[in-house]
Amino acid sequence: MKWKKILTYSGIIILAAMLVLIIYMYPFYHFFFSANSIQLNNRLTILSGAGNSGILETDSAIVVIDTKMGTMAKDLYELANEKAGKRKILVINTHFHGDHLNGNHVFKGCPIYIGRYTKEFATKNIDKKNMPGIFISDSLVIPLGDETLVLCNLGQAHTFDDMVVYLKNRKILFTGDLSFNKINPVLMREDGADIEKWKSVLRQIPLRWQIKQIVPGHGDPGGVELLNELTEYFENMQSAVGNPEKESAVIAKYAGWMKMPLMASPERTLDFLRKK
Repeated sequence: MKWKKILTYSGIIILAAMLVLIIYMYPFYHFFFSANSIQLNNRLTILSGAGNSGILETDSAIVVIDTKMGTMAKDLYELANEKAGKRKILVINTHFHGDHLNGNHVFKGCPIYIGRYTKEFATKNIDKKNMPGIFISDSLVIPLGDETLVLCNLGQAHTFDDMVVYLKNRKILFTGDLSFNKINPVLMREDGADIEKWKSVLRQIPLRWQIKQIVPGHGDPGGVELLNELTEYFENMQSAVGNPEKESAVIAKYAGWMKMPLMASPERTLDFLRKK
């Protein structure tokens, strides 16, 4: 009887722990894996779910920005291919994280662009089947008839080589994970995350391009305020680190921002800063 009680109590504790874990993780996973389609602009579709991906229809090509992962990648390809007809498809990865390029393999035969990560880093961090073929060290302008793409490697910030995509005629900027919309940023030092360089990049962007809309890596599209909000987030975190009272205040200030379980939260940002 004693062992039966122990097993019963153990089972209850395990079930309760699992329930707490599910409640904690559900908001993020529901957000992350919820696929939605937004017609952001004339012939420009944004597909959310595992990050924001763009499908741009131009006179001479279809442009896909970030290829998702898993079944979402296949859905993205099917929609892009349907829109393409006889036009070619160009693919751009804003950075190397899996939720932005693990769908590259379904775009087999298409030119795929990314920032200029070193060969050693790319080989170590990107599966061979998803490896981009064209690495951009600085910038590249691609005229496509009614639209001109500007691909620009802004260097180290979120990762070692973050690239943005500017639609010149529409004045729309895809930032990848250089910006989020009220979501705590993912910070991994081994991937190149550097807050000071990141803030510098965020300040440079509005000076380099006229921007009507920003498509962040995750979250709803917005304006240049997304850049300012993330810069302020970093500055608030930096000013609070090491001061328990200020840390508690800044955690409360960003309590409404989406957290990524085990990856991103105000607490993890503060921890990242403590360990620099």
